[in-house]
This record gives sequence, structure tokens and C-alpha cells, in this order.
Amino acid sequence: MREVTVSARLPEGDPAAVFETLVEFERYPELVETVRSVTVNRTTPTEISSQWSVFFRKGILHWEERDQLDRDKLTVTFEQTDGDFEVMHGSWRVLPTADGCDIRFHTAFDFGVTSIESIIEPIAARVLKENVELALARLLGPRMELQPDGEAVPEGAARPRYAVFDSGAAPDLRELEGRAALAAPTESETARP
Repeated sequence: MREVTVSARLPEGDPAAVFETLVEFERYPELVETVRSVTVNRTTPTEISSQWSVFFRKGILHWEERDQLDRDKLTVTFEQTDGDFEVMHGSWRVLPTADGCDIRFHTAFDFGVTSIESIIEPIAARVLKENVELALARLLGPRMELQPDGEAVPEGAARPRYAVFDSGAAPDLRELEGRAALAAPTESETARP
């Protein structure tokens, strides 16, 4: 089982507004080139069924997930109901702080193929992390600060330590876009016969 966590801080961000922005899954394909499509069926105010297609290496990953929205706790939990992973689940959490909010994305996944686990899963984890970082930067704007790699965030911490991404500057969208572009297929790879 591989796990990916991305943490960010949005100074002066309104937690409820940030939560509503994060759950606009339909916007993700316009924000991140490697997200091919997202189809959302809002079954109830607290439950969404979403179908995702994401470019990965020279192919496309497909999955359907059930998303549970808890607006009181500003949390979305998701679990794959069908798709290319054997297991995939996780959450988005928005944590109010004294001056804004923290955002935490966490997922765990397993392709269920032991022979390729050590090769494919680390690549998938890196691509997923970069895509989430890019989506956050585009959704939340230049005031958003990404947490540096390797620094643990205590569960439920109201004011975890963060460093501003890229030595004090706002996230460098060109760098994030460049990383995402490396994971995106070329035009010839996506051409249909």
C-alpha cells in the first residue's frame, strides 16, 4: 500500500469557501493537464459519485469513487468503488487556523500487482502528489503555501510549521506545470485511431 500526503496553508483563507472550492471536482481537468476528465453525479448534498480519467505514463487510469462530504468538519472522504486500483481511499481536510486555514490531502492506494508494485507505485505516488500540488496552486492562488517534503504534520494540528514553497515565493506555477507536463502524454500518445 502506497500513501501520499500533501499539506498546504492558505493565510486569510475562509475555511468554508476553501472547502467548497476543493470539492468542485469538475474543474480539475481545466486546472491540471494530466486529468483527462471528471464526471460528477451529486446524489445527495453530502454524497458524490465521481468518475476520473487521468493520464499516467503512456496510458490512462480510470476509477470511480464515492465521496462523502462533511461540511461541518470540512472533510471529504473518498473510496474507489470501481477502477484500475485494487484499493484506493483517502480524504481532503480543511483545518481552520487563527489566520486562515490548512488543507491536507491524504490517499492510500494499491494496484494489487506485486510484480510491478516497486516500479509503478512510486511513479504513481509522485505524479499524484505533483497533480494535487498543481491543482491546489491553481484553485487557491498565489497566497497558498505548500509544506516541504518530509515534515510531519501532527493530526489535527491547528498551527503546524510550514515553509513557503520555493524559498519564500508563491508556488512557481511554471515549475509545477512543467512537472505535470512531463507526466502528460504527447499528442501522438493520445490520438485515437
